[in-house]
Amino acid sequence: MSRPPPRILICYLVRNSGHHAAARAIEAEIRKQSPHAEIRCLDLLETTHPTWSALVQYAYMSTIRRTPELWEALYDNFWFDWLTKWIRPLVQRGNSLKLRILMDAFQPDAIVCTQAHPFAVLSAYARRQGQPIPLWGVVTDFLPHRFWFVPPNEHIRYVVSTETAVQRLMILGIPGERIHTFGIPIQADQPADRKRPTRLDRRRVLVMGGSRGLGARFATIRHLDRATSDFTIDVVTGTNRRLRKQLLAARHKFRHPMRIRGYVRNVAAMMRHSSLLIGKPGGLTSAEAMVAGTPMLIIRPLPGQERGNTEMLVRHGAAIHLDRDRDLPAVVTSLLTNPTLLDMMAARARALGKPDAARDIANAVLAHIPPEAAPAP
Repeated sequence: MSRPPPRILICYLVRNSGHHAAARAIEAEIRKQSPHAEIRCLDLLETTHPTWSALVQYAYMSTIRRTPELWEALYDNFWFDWLTKWIRPLVQRGNSLKLRILMDAFQPDAIVCTQAHPFAVLSAYARRQGQPIPLWGVVTDFLPHRFWFVPPNEHIRYVVSTETAVQRLMILGIPGERIHTFGIPIQADQPADRKRPTRLDRRRVLVMGGSRGLGARFATIRHLDRATSDFTIDVVTGTNRRLRKQLLAARHKFRHPMRIRGYVRNVAAMMRHSSLLIGKPGGLTSAEAMVAGTPMLIIRPLPGQERGNTEMLVRHGAAIHLDRDRDLPAVVTSLLTNPTLLDMMAARARALGKPDAARDIANAVLAHIPPEAAPAP
């Protein structure tokens, strides 16, 4: 008698975010490994508390834009953790009506979370219900913050990208045997895109504008254009329509050839065809750049998680952090005229990259599903 296909719930926070992209990458790999698996991939907060979801996104973006120093002070802060330890169980109690309806209807055999809030909520739900559901917390930045911690048990596992991240979780109280260094999951490359270009083809500088207007700005690209070396500027503006409109209106004023793109489906292929990537170090962007072997010039990292990513990338020699836009011309010219240094940074980037992270996570999730729920061979 054949066993039913596995049911896997994948949860993230905020659509079209890095957490969402990581969730989609894991979903795609699970479908490859187990084509008949039933998978639900959703924003848990939006599904269970849509009003709260909108308020949280608004509050986060307002804080980042207007008072980034406040977010910097609260992020991964011991005292903030201590002050909110009585409130968080009320918010993350895992007992809302919509959550119970979701779980009763789907009855997942395994749960994967790419953000700390749904991970805490579903951990609380499993404890409350007394259900031994395998629960995976996939950290999508290079350093996990303290709010990833939930009371450990044999059914809870973590995925991180480096040994430094393992040590960080162990300091917080997570047993080392429950932590896997598979990496940050990114979408698998298309076969036709895997061939690396020659150096002559790579005289391109890729600028990521930031989908929310928080990354490279128009002024950043104007400074980049003052570099004396020859290269093409590739700009990906995402959903930042204001930046795209500014660039299109002024493109004839730039000395360097420029290609302006909005939303790009396969950024990884563009990264591989670029000598440098200029932008902010979001977890998924950084992971894709490392797999592509593309050194980064980091400008205006967001406080909190992106500061940790910056520290990790710079420490490993895969990136340079610039405090000011006006430093770009000299640094870009220096790197492009020193191929030995650029190749060294590219090698350091590839050493950090984990191209098979999504596949390894998918295999591990399927392998740890209880036998009575596993699909027939």
